[in-house]
Amino acid sequence: MTEIPKKIGKYDLLEVLGRGAMGVVYRGHDPYVDRPVAIKVATNTDEESTQSTARRMFINEARSAGRLDHPNVLKVYEAGEDNNQPYMVMEYIEGGDTLRNYCSKENLLPIPTVMRIVRQTADALDYAHTHGVLHRDIKPANVMLTKEGVAKIGDFGIACRLGVDQTQIVGWFGSPLYMSPEQARDQDISAQSDLFSLGAVLYEMLAGAPPFAAKGLSGLIQKVLHEDPPPLTDIRQDVPDLLWRILRKMLEKDLVRRYRTGAELVADMDLVLNDTRNLPMVLSDAQKVESIGALAFFAGFPANDLKEINKASTWERFALGAAICSEGDRDKGFFVIVEGAVSMVINGVRLRDLEAGECFGELEYLAPSVRSATFLANRDTTVLRIERDFKEWAALPCQLRFGKAFQSVLTDRLRATTKELARALRTV
Repeated sequence: MTEIPKKIGKYDLLEVLGRGAMGVVYRGHDPYVDRPVAIKVATNTDEESTQSTARRMFINEARSAGRLDHPNVLKVYEAGEDNNQPYMVMEYIEGGDTLRNYCSKENLLPIPTVMRIVRQTADALDYAHTHGVLHRDIKPANVMLTKEGVAKIGDFGIACRLGVDQTQIVGWFGSPLYMSPEQARDQDISAQSDLFSLGAVLYEMLAGAPPFAAKGLSGLIQKVLHEDPPPLTDIRQDVPDLLWRILRKMLEKDLVRRYRTGAELVADMDLVLNDTRNLPMVLSDAQKVESIGALAFFAGFPANDLKEINKASTWERFALGAAICSEGDRDKGFFVIVEGAVSMVINGVRLRDLEAGECFGELEYLAPSVRSATFLANRDTTVLRIERDFKEWAALPCQLRFGKAFQSVLTDRLRATTKELARALRTV
């Protein structure tokens, strides 16, 4: 193994995050700002042409991404050279998760989750396009995900900066599986080309296979240019018809019928998302378990119990003002607030507010009956919901810990109710 250099510029290099043909990415530390960073360092080679291309791509990426400031674009903090070796300092994303990890049939994300990711990416592309930057290589591996599920477009190495001639990367570039028909023909491209590539990514994240696939490059280009992808609704019965129409418009070969801007795509995505009441969190099981363990209700639960709880629960997202459950409902779901806040309302009167880590619905869960109160999200809120009786899925130690947690909640609420009643009696 090649020994990792200790520093480049002012930055400490800690470990290798990834290697590519044009460079190495390190996890680093900025000692002046005291923050983690990702540092891409150009690969030194003996081939002058390769070295020249790597340098040009570094300069191009730094100038393209460096001019963008958007929450869904991977930030470039600085670029420079150390001993004639180009490097670029970027935002560090813990875990290095990319959409590539969610394109197989065994690991597909829920449809609303995929839509939110693509919506964020489309919004970032619209921002980049309005600032004169075409990405030209949108693919799953070039969109990262934070632990919170925020999409970040990266790798602007072959981006095109409109109106700029210097250091541009020209020629037939991009990833064939995701390139647009105009890229395949080596024609002039526009913002619509990036949106076509994003459509190919969306298709693969929903179907578990790319929209265009063939054994050889010539066969692949033939499909991109002249064939439609297999209907997504034939592959998945749960894909909304409106989403399939959006996807077909993204993958239109005729530019006149394809989305013109990312803003148009975002608007249509919002129409579908607004019809989706419960939006699952974009978190892996390990991240969900970690989040559950941080909630006050589950304090003292060991890791094995938290894993059981995660398997038995669903994560639901509610917009401001949405009813999570209502008076008179007969469901027996039990809820713990992951983030946000919830108001308890009875007969139209707002009685109390609950914050992250608190629970509600425990009485109906323990003794099934109709809901006695309505619970409303008083800001964008995520809740963990458990429907089944814990005796059906939880091991005995976990059941005992649930019982203790419920007892603590009910005791605290009885104590609070008694104090409120005493205060009310004194004012009579």
